Amino acid sequence: MKARLAFLFFAICFLLFLIVISKSRKDEEVKINEEVHHISDIEFQSKDSITLLRRKTGKIEELNLNYYMLCVVASEMPFKFDFEALKAQAVVARTYLYNKIEKNLEDVADVCDDYSHCQAFIDLNDLERIWKEEKKYSDEEIMIGEEKIKKAILDTDGEIITYDGKIINALFHSSSYMKTEDARAIWNHEDVPYLRSVDSVENPYDNSESECIISFIKLKNTLIDKGYFNELNMEDIQNIKINSYTDSGRVNNIKIAGSLIDATDLRQLFGLKSTCFTISIEGDEIIFHVKGYGHGVGMSQVGADTLAKQGKSYKDIIQHYYTGVDITKIN
Repeated sequence: MKARLAFLFFAICFLLFLIVISKSRKDEEVKINEEVHHISDIEFQSKDSITLLRRKTGKIEELNLNYYMLCVVASEMPFKFDFEALKAQAVVARTYLYNKIEKNLEDVADVCDDYSHCQAFIDLNDLERIWKEEKKYSDEEIMIGEEKIKKAILDTDGEIITYDGKIINALFHSSSYMKTEDARAIWNHEDVPYLRSVDSVENPYDNSESECIISFIKLKNTLIDKGYFNELNMEDIQNIKINSYTDSGRVNNIKIAGSLIDATDLRQLFGLKSTCFTISIEGDEIIFHVKGYGHGVGMSQVGADTLAKQGKSYKDIIQHYYTGVDITKIN
């Protein structure tokens, strides 16, 4: 009886704690929404600018740094996410940019607008149209969302992530399933000490699981066309199986006809959302049951939002997803 009463007492205390945290976060959001109206265009302007390569046209544009940051953060993370998650994304985006600039990774500009090569960049006018027409957000929601991102950028002005005094390659992805991926499992087993696999327990979200259905014929033709096999029969395909897993629980490679195919290659070939998948066969089709979205390395955006909703600060979030890093001001 005493044990049951003690358990009930602790359960009530924990529930009250969650209520207090939730109210605190809501109060903070209200405060943020009240403050964002006071950010003027002049206040938001940075003294610095960057050059942006438009991949489709080849045109190079010079943009105010903070306008670039606004478009990148808004393109990469929903403004409905928690404010601390947006601040974390702002620092990550700034770090990613300065790492590109420092290493001169773009020949003709500081950065490009192709998300597969740099970071996603959609002009603000186009973003507003997408939010209104596709997301069905009201004008007020859009205004508050924009100002919320502006405040996240200003509140973290000049902050970047470093490891051992050097700017990191601040990789990030949409979501992970339980754990992020170690960089060594993705890119030629290169050891990156700050890109380790860490826990990433995330709140449920839309499309956290997906399916990719591929016919035997398509799988066969694609693998032959890409040079993995000279020939492949249907029996070989029917015997497809997962061969090994990475330490994070993602698929490392699969086996077909005695040959191993890297899961990251498979993901690129067939558009799988991640390498965290299982395989089943129905008729003459292979079904990949996928969890999470992205390469899994670095910060999980959904995970960042989850941690923020638990009361973690943007610095807590960054130092959780990037092992042993510091948050410093750019020189």
